Amino acid sequence: MPESSKLPPLQQDETITTSSHFSPSHQPLLSPQSSSSSSKSIPENPLNPSTWATEILTLLSHPSLRFTLTIFFSTRIALISKAFVYQHASESFGWEMSNTTFLRVSQALGASLVTLFALPLLSHPSPSIRQSRLFDLAVLRASLLVAAIGFAVLWQARASWMLVLALFICGLSEAIQPATQGLATSFVPMGLNARLFTTVAVVETVGKLAGGPAQSALFKIGRTEGRGSLGVNFAASSAVFGALFLLAAVVRFKR
Repeated sequence: MPESSKLPPLQQDETITTSSHFSPSHQPLLSPQSSSSSSKSIPENPLNPSTWATEILTLLSHPSLRFTLTIFFSTRIALISKAFVYQHASESFGWEMSNTTFLRVSQALGASLVTLFALPLLSHPSPSIRQSRLFDLAVLRASLLVAAIGFAVLWQARASWMLVLALFICGLSEAIQPATQGLATSFVPMGLNARLFTTVAVVETVGKLAGGPAQSALFKIGRTEGRGSLGVNFAASSAVFGALFLLAAVVRFKR
């Protein structure tokens, strides 16, 4: 089999572990034995479905990538609740739907502060993969905590200004996606980036499909004629981000 058709090994300089769910692993993306055996069965055509399936399953088998894919999946479920904010503002606070523009501007302002100013100022060329991963992990932890706080404020909002504040805080968590992407790509050689982002797209789509009905059902709790939702879906989103923060907090890099 030509050398170019083999799967490149995983970046082996470091991996991440946690105290329980992610055990230390220094194995390449495909071990020599598996590479040898798979070379007999994987067609040389890289567009063959069996090639894609094998590589995607290989990605899913690595603990570090399972951690990042868990973040991608769970955040998609939690973020869906933001779609109900404008209806919540209309029903619970008597806002006209046309006036919910203030909420969109507030969220966009928070996101812009992070993506246009904070991240460019804090980030700098890292001399090693380890330092780059540590930076991405620190940003991810901070963003998850901010998101948990933002959705908690949204749940407890009893005045219009609290809604505006809550969405501004949620906007400050915009770095979750780029930080998670940075971590994921650092564990994968460039030759597998296409497979990685295909897997991420599938995982996020499944998260949206699962989160939509679930968040809708939670939003209906407490809704009656003339009374808005209790905002249980926002509390659920806060809990999801809080759990992800705790998960990210116990993640450690190990040589």
